[in-house]
Amino acid sequence: MDELLSQYVPNFYGSRTTIDGFNGYINGDTGYFIIPEPNNEEVHYEQKVISDFLINSGVDNIATPLFSQQGQLTTRIDSKDYLVYMGRISRSSRTSSSAHTLASFHKLGTNYPYEPNYVSSYGQWKTLWASKVESFEQMYASLYQKRPVSSYHRLFIDTFPYLIGLSENAIQFLQESEADKRFHESDRPTITFQRYQHQLQKDIIWSHELVHDHPVRDLAEHIRPFLLEEDQAFFKIKTALKEYEQVQPLSVFSWRLLYARLLFPIHLFDFLESGLVRNEPENLYNEYKLKLEKQSNYERNLKRFFNEVGVDTRTLSIPVLDW
Repeated sequence: MDELLSQYVPNFYGSRTTIDGFNGYINGDTGYFIIPEPNNEEVHYEQKVISDFLINSGVDNIATPLFSQQGQLTTRIDSKDYLVYMGRISRSSRTSSSAHTLASFHKLGTNYPYEPNYVSSYGQWKTLWASKVESFEQMYASLYQKRPVSSYHRLFIDTFPYLIGLSENAIQFLQESEADKRFHESDRPTITFQRYQHQLQKDIIWSHELVHDHPVRDLAEHIRPFLLEEDQAFFKIKTALKEYEQVQPLSVFSWRLLYARLLFPIHLFDFLESGLVRNEPENLYNEYKLKLEKQSNYERNLKRFFNEVGVDTRTLSIPVLDW
């Protein structure tokens, strides 16, 4: 680690630290972190440009890649590529509303002056979702022919048609929604997160989590966990939406994209993807079984969604799924 860091920050001194699983050094409120490189350099470069824009706009707790003394973002050591991030670590308590903060972040992000080539998903959800479904269909076909399989893989095989049904509904709803022209300035692409998990409330934001997309990408992930709850789901959802719309009002187009995003079972796909690198079938089985059991709450709340949040689907001509 010291050898790698010295190629970016000569003669650096600091105390060792670990944040979110990333090792590094900290000196005062500034940290330097060693990040294994999961993407190509073009992706990291675009995320660095986005991060620099945010830092210059006042979002100062972002860890962003440094260039080495050789002028490169990545450095290879022992056949592995690494980056070094530098970031200011914010220790201040955040008492403002998470939804309000998210909307302000999105409003700021619409001022980003460039259109990324590698980290933009704006207008590409249908293709990306279809690709994800296809990759899991291949996994399903492989496991379906395999004997024996673990209880976790058997659960996946037995319930995969359910995921396919949910995904097809989401893609169809998205396709119809993309033809809707009732949008306004809040529908412009902005800076979002790969998967929003309240990063804006944390001490540090990692550059590699940033993408360029429609703002409801994050809004959907903000309220998705509430849909899994049996009680108080819509109190939390309506509170979050009200706070968000105080800054960023939602157009009819946004409402439709938001619903499409919630229809697509990304939370289940995310879990299945995490299971690919975990060799603990019994734990995976129990965790996935619990997630599937909570789907009854999710579907019931999603069915009532527009009515509960006060969106008149009949007046606005928003199609309603036949559950």
